[in-house]
Amino acid sequence: MEASQKAQKMKAIKINDNLILIIGIVLFLLSYKFDVQVNFFFKNAKFPIIDAVLGVITNFGVVILVMLIIPSIAIYKKNKKIVHALLIAFTSSIILAFVIKIIVLRQRPTEMFAYPFINIINYSFPSMHSMIAFSLLPCLVKYLPKQKFFWISFAFLVGLSRVYFRFHFLSDVIFGALVGYFAGTYVLKLHEKKKIWK
Repeated sequence: MEASQKAQKMKAIKINDNLILIIGIVLFLLSYKFDVQVNFFFKNAKFPIIDAVLGVITNFGVVILVMLIIPSIAIYKKNKKIVHALLIAFTSSIILAFVIKIIVLRQRPTEMFAYPFINIINYSFPSMHSMIAFSLLPCLVKYLPKQKFFWISFAFLVGLSRVYFRFHFLSDVIFGALVGYFAGTYVLKLHEKKKIWK
């Protein structure tokens, strides 16, 4: 009976992941078509309160603090290996984002300051912020489920902030979120099967 329930649960998760993948691909293709229009809309749509809130959320340090450091402290005493899984998801998403940026070399929608010595960050595709935030989501939702709505909302606001301030095109953010989420899901599966620790 228990094995049957576990199999049903795994099947439901697989269906959910397939649905997320299909929706994500459709949204990415649509967003790529409307990147210029969305960018133009946000160029003219500025609101002081939204500027202030998203201005904090879009900060890379805040993303790391809220989605990596604080949860790691909360989880650490219960299970150190979950913290290690979070760190692996975080690191792998950064490396993956850098590799894709080098391959695509897409210019950002707006001129911004350049990072010295690490010009790769200056490229737009994909959004590293989105990739990192969404790569941490699977672990956070699974192991801190009481705050599930907060983690999902915060990750979406991180992505929105990158488009709102025109640091990225919408397609950069959707692609980053999609790849980040599945990278994080893969790390979580390896953690649960204990393959990551062998």
